[in-house]
Amino acid sequence: MPEKSSELIRISRALNELDSVLGNVDREHAEIPFYGPTLLASLTSQDQAMALRAEQARYEENPEESAVHFCLTSAIALLEVSQVLLNRDADPSPQDRERQWKTLVAYTKTAGRSAYRAASILTDQKDY
Repeated sequence: MPEKSSELIRISRALNELDSVLGNVDREHAEIPFYGPTLLASLTSQDQAMALRAEQARYEENPEESAVHFCLTSAIALLEVSQVLLNRDADPSPQDRERQWKTLVAYTKTAGRSAYRAASILTDQKDY
């Protein structure tokens, strides 16, 4: 099994590469909107409906580009999870353990939601 620091270096390189790819995709094309549950909850019902319509219109306009964006976002988040897991202290303080756990949960939710969003965009296509 490879040494932990070697794995971390490779994960860091992969993250840098994926960040670069995602940045280039987003710069070359219009930004892909996503309004998460927290943001939507803070909006009025009318603003929520407008935000969701804007999302859906953009996804329908270019589903492949939108799906690529969310697949890359998911991959980045999963690599971040791996980094956190590999960087964990053997015996963290309760505060550090809680902080690490919250970080893992946030990255895992981002990965899952992004992958789900990509799958939804692609399965919603009627004209294969």
